[in-house]
Amino acid sequence: KAVVSTQSTGYYITNNLRPNAQCRNARERPLKSNPGMGGEGQGPSTNLDLIRQRQLNEPSSGESLAELRARASAEQSRNEPLKPPKQIEDEDGEMFDVNSVIEKTGWGTYQWRVMLVMGIMSFADAAEIWLATIILKDLQCEWNLNSVEKALIPAIVYFFYAIGSSVSGKLADKFGRLPILLVNGYLLVISAIASACAFDYYFFLCCRGVTGFCIGGSYGCSVVYSAEMMPANRRSWNILILEIFWTVGSVYECLVAFLVMDLEGGWRYQVILTAVPCIAMLIMLHFMDESPRYLVIHEERDKAMQVIEKICSTNGVEVPSGTLYCSDVRSGDYSEIWAPPHTAGSFQISIHFVCNMFLVFGINMLIVDMMSQNYCSMEIYFDSTYVDATGCTVYTKSEYLFLVIIALAFLPGFIIGTMGAETIGRRWTFICSIYIGAVFTVMMLFCFNGYITYVEVFGAIVCYSVYNEVLWIYSPEFYPTYMRTTAIGVQNGIGKLGAAAGTFLTEYLDEFDIRYSLYCFVAVEVVACVTILFMKRETRGAQLIDTRVSELTLLNQQNTGTDGSHRQ
Repeated sequence: KAVVSTQSTGYYITNNLRPNAQCRNARERPLKSNPGMGGEGQGPSTNLDLIRQRQLNEPSSGESLAELRARASAEQSRNEPLKPPKQIEDEDGEMFDVNSVIEKTGWGTYQWRVMLVMGIMSFADAAEIWLATIILKDLQCEWNLNSVEKALIPAIVYFFYAIGSSVSGKLADKFGRLPILLVNGYLLVISAIASACAFDYYFFLCCRGVTGFCIGGSYGCSVVYSAEMMPANRRSWNILILEIFWTVGSVYECLVAFLVMDLEGGWRYQVILTAVPCIAMLIMLHFMDESPRYLVIHEERDKAMQVIEKICSTNGVEVPSGTLYCSDVRSGDYSEIWAPPHTAGSFQISIHFVCNMFLVFGINMLIVDMMSQNYCSMEIYFDSTYVDATGCTVYTKSEYLFLVIIALAFLPGFIIGTMGAETIGRRWTFICSIYIGAVFTVMMLFCFNGYITYVEVFGAIVCYSVYNEVLWIYSPEFYPTYMRTTAIGVQNGIGKLGAAAGTFLTEYLDEFDIRYSLYCFVAVEVVACVTILFMKRETRGAQLIDTRVSELTLLNQQNTGTDGSHRQ
């Protein structure tokens, strides 16, 4: 762990980053400025001083101590001052890093390929999530489920989603993003097909639990993987594209229900067709490359250069000459998510994930029940569900079409969230979406008439989706690369516990009164409104941080106001 501070007399470093004996035993000392760095006076007189100075002035490089010592000795023997690393556009054949490559290549053909594959992953995630909402009534009728058993079907998916997201995030930081996506992809296809062949309630519940585990592990990794491939000015648009695919997946699921749910055993056809995008995603993953950011922080320079060469070649950019900075950085631990300097921010992000997932996934279940119970005369446009001769509740064709409209209602929110995050910033977009959404949620408690109720429902959905969009933009930017998928996996998992609570409470309480569920929604909105007031850090326009040294230096600059960005 390093503590870096800036003073007028120079730079200081304590407790060097690596467990090297020379570093551990070296005394803490001020480092004089180096003429090669643009300062005045004499440069450091020893190799160790040169090593320390290099680590402080280039904290994002992550160069190993052995490499630093060798280069420092060589440059000192030539009486040449130690210089900062050259960017990608330099032609001197010196050092460059992944950030400079990603920013130089920009958004090109390679990034579109990444977004297509990760978009299919998001498509499959949405289809699996909406599946429970659509087939719930049929399962209740076929297996004669009580209200608790019925509510457990969506809840079990989100519960194992939380576990899968947390476990896969840690494994992806240790073994790579791509291997974990592939493993989860295979298990997802198997469990999805097995769900269609379920012979009783408990076997189906187990299959859906495995499905939840896999989509939880895949979605968080796909968000991080795509963000690491994008330049800083396009990361928010990257999330928007994923959310567009998510919306299309929701519409796909509703249209499939419109076509097959009237058939005998229609829910089994629904489950099989839901697995189709999962199969497509699995096939396409075999043609993807590992994230170069992951390879760099694990000192796999040759593999990272192969990926960089492929990105440059695909985008028509000249491959940089020189040596790629690499560093041997261990993967992040779960405990580091809650340790300084992430403590306050991580707790705030956790609360927002729980609140947002409760609202987003709870509203899907709530709308279906509002239609079936004709809450506030909502049947003015669509026929309500009816009970057939066997006593089973049946959705009408018009209600499936209404679900398509509900799925599309999320899309404007995703677009508004992206535009807001890029114009007024992440934090103010958070504030606007949460507070306006709270107003719409409270209004739903009062039945004025059917028309106003529809306006309130759609207004709430748009605000919830803006909230969701900016949360997914902000969270990967908050954490450094060495622990990013671990942190996002845990946060997404915590959020899915909120989704499990939201769907379970909604399904259970709606059996008594729709307003009981709405009271829970209002309570969650109040918690989100209070929490957002304590979120201070703004990440708009910032480059992704790779190592802990980079993060400490950035925070030091923000606190002293020397980087020109918002202070924390």
